[in-house]
Amino acid sequence: MTIQTTGSVSEALGLLETRIAEAKAADPLAPITIIVPSHAAGLDVTRYLGRTLNSGAGSVGVRAFTLKDLATELVAADPSLIERSPLTPSIRQAAISRALSEAPGDFEQVADQPATARAITRTAPLLDSIATHHDADMPGLVREVLRIHRTAMAGLEDRWFTDHYMFECAGRRLRDPGTARRLGTLIGFMLGAQLQPAVAAFRRQVEEAGLHHIQATGTFNENTSLLSASDADDEVRTVVRLVIERLRAGVPGHRIGVFHSTAHPYRALLTQRLDQAGITFVGPAAQRLADAPLARGLLQLLTLDPDEPDVRTILNVLAEGTLVWHGHDLPSSTVCERLHTNPPSEEDDDDEPDERLAAKLEQLALFRTFVDALGAGVRRVSEAASWRTARLALGALLSDFMGPRSTNELPAKAAARAALLDIIHSLGNLDGIGPAPRPAFIRSTLEDNITAKGGWTGKSGTGVVIGGYADAVARDLDAVFLIGAAEGLAPARIRENPLLPDSVSEAIGGDLLTVDQRARVAKDQFLSALAAGRLRVILTPRGDLRGSGDKLPSRWLPPEPTSMKSFAYGIEHGSPTIASAGSSAVAATGQEWRLRHLLTPGHGIRALGEDDVLHRAVTATRDRRTGVFSRYTGNLSAYAGEIIEESKALSPTRLEDWVHSPFSFYLKHVLKVSIFEDVELEVQINAMQRGNLVHKVMEDYVREITVQQRGRSLDRLMELAEAAFAEFANPAWLPHVWEQNQARLRQDFRRLFEKDGETALDGWDYRDAEAPFGMDEVTLPVELELEDGTVFRFRGKVDRIDLHRDGRIRVVDYKTGKLDKYKDLRKHPTAYGTKFQLPVYGLFARSLAEHTSADVKASYWFTSRAGNFEEIGYSVTEEVVDQLRKDAGLIISAIRDGVFPSKPEPEQHITRDRTAVTFTSLAGQLGMDQHWVELQNAPELVRYAQLLKGEK
Repeated sequence: MTIQTTGSVSEALGLLETRIAEAKAADPLAPITIIVPSHAAGLDVTRYLGRTLNSGAGSVGVRAFTLKDLATELVAADPSLIERSPLTPSIRQAAISRALSEAPGDFEQVADQPATARAITRTAPLLDSIATHHDADMPGLVREVLRIHRTAMAGLEDRWFTDHYMFECAGRRLRDPGTARRLGTLIGFMLGAQLQPAVAAFRRQVEEAGLHHIQATGTFNENTSLLSASDADDEVRTVVRLVIERLRAGVPGHRIGVFHSTAHPYRALLTQRLDQAGITFVGPAAQRLADAPLARGLLQLLTLDPDEPDVRTILNVLAEGTLVWHGHDLPSSTVCERLHTNPPSEEDDDDEPDERLAAKLEQLALFRTFVDALGAGVRRVSEAASWRTARLALGALLSDFMGPRSTNELPAKAAARAALLDIIHSLGNLDGIGPAPRPAFIRSTLEDNITAKGGWTGKSGTGVVIGGYADAVARDLDAVFLIGAAEGLAPARIRENPLLPDSVSEAIGGDLLTVDQRARVAKDQFLSALAAGRLRVILTPRGDLRGSGDKLPSRWLPPEPTSMKSFAYGIEHGSPTIASAGSSAVAATGQEWRLRHLLTPGHGIRALGEDDVLHRAVTATRDRRTGVFSRYTGNLSAYAGEIIEESKALSPTRLEDWVHSPFSFYLKHVLKVSIFEDVELEVQINAMQRGNLVHKVMEDYVREITVQQRGRSLDRLMELAEAAFAEFANPAWLPHVWEQNQARLRQDFRRLFEKDGETALDGWDYRDAEAPFGMDEVTLPVELELEDGTVFRFRGKVDRIDLHRDGRIRVVDYKTGKLDKYKDLRKHPTAYGTKFQLPVYGLFARSLAEHTSADVKASYWFTSRAGNFEEIGYSVTEEVVDQLRKDAGLIISAIRDGVFPSKPEPEQHITRDRTAVTFTSLAGQLGMDQHWVELQNAPELVRYAQLLKGEK
């Protein structure tokens, strides 16, 4: 073998042209075989030769192959391969899984884990090259890996062949004189080191047959620029601007290449920015089949327990628009989520018409039926006894619940479904090869096949070339941009394979590469990529916005890269790239152009033209920053009198909600927005669930005494508590924490029984539990005449009403938390306009008294050690009612007038660990805090200042 080395691909192509001319000097029909590193490189080579050989007339008998393509052609007529097919990774992995299940050996603890078979499958192409006589030199783990691998292969050899076997057969064919004559002159063009031993061995045989190798290694000469950007995003923006400059200079798009060190995040960023700039490109697609919602959704559905499907998972898939149910009018994903998180039967809604409630109940029933049907479809997959049955069940699941919505479906979605159906169909081939199907193995096999399915964007020769560093080798380009040249990316961290460590390579020699050898191959590949263009630009990021810390330039680069300005600097001052002499600043995308136009002195918001959306956005931002009370900060006075229907009764807690945060009140009670609180993800009972449990136990206990005429009994109270524990228990809760919580609650209930016994001795008896008012047509609301003469109606339920033997009435409302935020009730009947339950409940209790002069007391009873079992309350006198009339009237007038300023919710309404999701946290706690500092002093809010500034 002879080798010629140059500094660029263009020079190497010149040498190739000369070499071919010399070979054809005596015989123009002499065959020439060129071996290239990739198909794209082969196209570039043949196109170049077509333009240059014989003054552009081309030449016959010149063919370009990759090593694998050459081997495939050589063995096309091999009798040992005629009735056999190439072995696919999925077939091999299935056989390895079966070998692991039947004789796991040292892998017994992890044999049933899909990752085990997956790891051995990835190592299998290297294992194919290890002969049995080396087994004695292997560590115990490697011998086990080889045993499982060979056991799996023994059952496949009759129907499939590996790449290793194909290359061995091709090597033998090379020794045939007829093959040598057919191939003619052998020329290698920029072939790098081979990572697979079988390919490396075949290449040596080609070299021994007389290969002449032409190599090109890039250098950091005057045509090479080294730039650094702040992060990967700025790096990609920079390279897009540089590409635009090359296009403006007249360089055809297909003569420009952008190549990255790692697919994540560069592949997606490149395709996004090039698309935004309107630049056609060719290369691997950023969106693979694994990224398609259909594929993700199908894999998520296969995680469901058919008997108890996780509705959260179904809602996630439904939200991506992939689930359908033909023949049924399934509600939207948003409606289904609301129905699941807040079922109609459990709603506490003020203004729910009967027909609307009936419609919701019907929708909820339909959704639950859909969940059951989906669970049944998943069950058919999980219970499949054979791979053929599993294939049919998977196909039915896909067609029944993820089929096309209409005949004009998006092409990308139709293509994804077709690809999934092809993969599902191939699973039927695993019968007799892999183990019997089980849910986890079905899902992992499907996932592996989906992950392996790539995609391609564009057609060769029609746009800017993109890809990884390996794709740049041997490409004929005018300008090449290498991005991501930073430590950790180029070179990437190369890890030793634990199933085939470097000690094995050192022990047996041959073509198994060590970590150090693979690192050298990566560097050689980078230098070969650098040789691809006449103009070369290398970019390196200084940091990573997706991670943390700084990044250093690659060790392969010379020192002192030129630092690019930031994206913000480029927007304000022009292109942050180093523009060529005389060129103007480049706005790579429409977004950049618009931002620059807006920031041009003298333009301002006039540059927005007649775009109403942008004008509203500017106004909203300005009003929030300057504290103007407008429609964008909660001023809905334009809809005064239309916000609430005053004939409908409201609960007193609604008024408290407005004081806490008018903004949250508007979202929750006017727009009917609810927050998705996934209690299934909690590790212990939360405050609301604890309160509901205590309320239920006390309600059941009091109702048995008042309705069934039972006597007071601690044993009965504890029986009801135990029943509630069983009803409320969540499997997701930590068992030891739940046991502690139950123990505390038992102590609390005993203490409550003792306290109730003390009040009974004082002459108090239970009168009613969960007494409703204004909840329906039967129970009348509590009416309050306001200072303006209008009548406002309240609704609600009183936890308990007690009656004294002397005619006094006591209203009791249970509270399971601390009493801190209720202390002001000792000083003021509405806690300075923030608490309204007690006076309203007192008004209701007045209507139950036999004599209008009877004393009525309303109180909160804190039913846990956290509240020290204290009571806070007072007698509901005329003075209390007058204060209620004044304070409630102020809030009601605010609601009527559309006053909903964006005040953050008070901190005491957020859990101690600050993990509670609130409307404030969803809108942005910091932003709302800053806006409220300005807004709270708005003139329109002066009337409500005491209420809105009272809670901090």
